[in-house]
Amino acid sequence: MRDYPLETVVMPMGGTSVKEPEKLEKLMKDPSYIAEEKMDGIRQLSIGGRFFGRNLSKADGLPVEKTANIPHLHEIFKQHPNFILDGELYFPGKNSNAVTEITGCLPEKAIERQEKLGYLSYCIYDILRDGDGNWLIDLPWKVRRAHLERLFTSLFSESPFVELSQYTASPQKKSDLLQQVLDSGGEGIMLKNIEGKYTPDKKPRWNWVKVKREITSDVVITGFKPPVREYTGKEIEQWRYWEDSDGNLLELSGGSKEAEDHANGTNTAITPVTKYYFNSWIGAIEFAQYNEAGELLPVGFCSGFPENIRKKMSMEPNKFIGTCLEIMAHVRTKDLKFKHPQFKRLRPDKSPRDCVVGVD
Repeated sequence: MRDYPLETVVMPMGGTSVKEPEKLEKLMKDPSYIAEEKMDGIRQLSIGGRFFGRNLSKADGLPVEKTANIPHLHEIFKQHPNFILDGELYFPGKNSNAVTEITGCLPEKAIERQEKLGYLSYCIYDILRDGDGNWLIDLPWKVRRAHLERLFTSLFSESPFVELSQYTASPQKKSDLLQQVLDSGGEGIMLKNIEGKYTPDKKPRWNWVKVKREITSDVVITGFKPPVREYTGKEIEQWRYWEDSDGNLLELSGGSKEAEDHANGTNTAITPVTKYYFNSWIGAIEFAQYNEAGELLPVGFCSGFPENIRKKMSMEPNKFIGTCLEIMAHVRTKDLKFKHPQFKRLRPDKSPRDCVVGVD
């Protein structure tokens, strides 16, 4: 079993969502809540300088560790072995997909990519244990935050790879921050109760509240749909992918004209097929969430996602089944399925057990 640095597993505290406009307006005006930008990165606890996500390893049941992928951050935080910090690994100027390109590969590759593209940073927004080993989770957010600000100023403010989250308490500035984040393509904001305690691995209602543009939800990948066979798009004259009536796949640079010549020359029918069908790639991702009985309930599928991910899933489908995905959607229907769900990102940092119906 791996050398986990604590006697018991500690997981980050989660946030809940608010869907009612009246409730959101009330929270935005409530002086008991501050607003913080929701970073578009990967959630990580830094425990004595080692970094752990929210997903548990199937091999040993411990949080998946990514320390070896970010040795520059380990060097900074290992000097303080008692600290437990909560924050986000992020790529300045990029989104979470760029982060998973670093955290999702082998350490050697992760280091090589960062040497070329730049290094991941760590934005700290909470502290669970101080430098003397004292746990702070039973203290209100405002006390934990004051402690965090003091230690950041004295220990980390000169580091180019460590950042302290910024927040605002003014009702008007909360609204301005939300609009600013959404206009820039960001995820949204977190409203945090200044009197709230930190409850690991829980989502205390109205403690941390996510405010986003649309519904986003974490789901469990349960399978894949085959691709559509026949291509019916508008680029038929230049289309490269075809199949004849004998089942032979043909890549024709001359498009429909070359396909017609081939059909006449071989006396066979020929049909334009989709690129996914031609390459034997998957067509769509099927996903589900756990209901109150602990059963996986199918809640939808999505077909639009990056080609590099489609290739990987097609080559190693079993590697992805049972892992987590974040989707966007307009609404949920009465049968709890998502309407027009869209792929947002893979969530290797997320535990499937957190993908629960109604927790968006």
